[in-house]
Amino acid sequence: MMPSMRSFLLVAALWSGALPAADLRVAVLVQDAAQVSLRGDLVPSSTPGADLVAFTDELAHEICRRIRSRCAFSYVTFGEILPGVEDGSFDLGFGNFLRAPKREKRVAFGEPIFRSASRLVASPATARAFAGKLGQAVTLDNLRGARVAAMEGSKQQEFLDAIAAERELSVVATATTAGAFDALRNGRVDFALLPIRTGYALISHDKSRRFGFVGPAVADHGLGDTVHIILPRQKEALRRSVNQAIAEIRADGTGHRIMRRHFPVILD
Repeated sequence: MMPSMRSFLLVAALWSGALPAADLRVAVLVQDAAQVSLRGDLVPSSTPGADLVAFTDELAHEICRRIRSRCAFSYVTFGEILPGVEDGSFDLGFGNFLRAPKREKRVAFGEPIFRSASRLVASPATARAFAGKLGQAVTLDNLRGARVAAMEGSKQQEFLDAIAAERELSVVATATTAGAFDALRNGRVDFALLPIRTGYALISHDKSRRFGFVGPAVADHGLGDTVHIILPRQKEALRRSVNQAIAEIRADGTGHRIMRRHFPVILD
């Protein structure tokens, strides 16, 4: 586990015997240590990214309920989830993962839970300034000479690193997506490149109201696709149980209701 974030446990007493007797260890993504209490449970929070954390946590609890398992929850950063699933520390990882060949060599993926894309985030003043230099409205396809933040290990960082030299971009990698937004607020970068739901959650809870989306959503270049739960590759029976729960959640409208509770605008 990364030393920068403590992992906390909360046991949900939901066991009814459908799966083997061992508890499932579940990793749920958080953006900030302030979103977790000293006892280890998730607390209501107005910190940036709280909507996405609450959505992910509710979905994780619903999956555990559907597969009739008692789950021990660890609230951790993105960078802790995939290695923890790979080495067996976690049985399920809820970190809003896109499929990628490198990741599929390390972990298994459940069925899709929703679709994602990426967008630039900046202040209107910065967007206007760069539009003046470019002679056109700023998009990810034409952005040049900017400082751009993205979460370390994300597809967004991978894309930016690949085009940085050609576009004269300075890429700032941060431990969390909230950290990328903080870099934007603190003036360390001009733009942040974020998954669209994460970006919405961060913008909507920023009291300064100084930032917004810039340019259209982008799904190509590996920046958008279906989002998945991850689990150890050897746990095929668990994957089938999770996939059945996902199918039920989709069929009876539960997934849509959970999404709309936390994201009242259409982000697909």
